[in-house]
Amino acid sequence: MHEVQPGSALEQRIKAIEAHLGKRIILCGVRVPGSGFRGRITERRRHVVLEYRDTTPGFFWHYEIIEELLTYVEQGRGSATIFEGNIQYVIGPPPRRQPAPPES
Repeated sequence: MHEVQPGSALEQRIKAIEAHLGKRIILCGVRVPGSGFRGRITERRRHVVLEYRDTTPGFFWHYEIIEELLTYVEQGRGSATIFEGNIQYVIGPPPRRQPAPPES
């Protein structure tokens, strides 16, 4: 998880959500010039992808966007796209917990 500082409160929050969902959260910085795009949540079977606008790689200005996306995941929104000035939700089923693998 290289997009957040190790040991940060944000990293701990991501780990807690991953544990609750039983799914990995994958963070992807994207550049979409001039579109007003801020971020998107896409749920997959075994992971949740959080894409966020990363206009200046190496800086942590995108933390606010990641935190906002995490809030939507915690609220049970499996899909959402956020643009400047408004939020467009594609409401699907909430992220589902994956069953624990059978013990050997």
